[in-house]
Amino acid sequence: MLGRIIDMNNTEAFVSFENGITTEVSKFSLPENVHVGDTVNIDPNVMRLTNDKLIDFF
Repeated sequence: MLGRIIDMNNTEAFVSFENGITTEVSKFSLPENVHVGDTVNIDPNVMRLTNDKLIDFF
């Protein structure tokens, strides 16, 4: 699915897809030397969704 990089930090890129969904993608799963505004093709079925903000209170 085609998406445009709308923001990046050291480890993640925020990608806005054609269907209107915006999600975080690891920079390590993107081609090298991508920049904000570039269009990338990402298979959403292969994306690994992680939640690194999960806190285990138990």
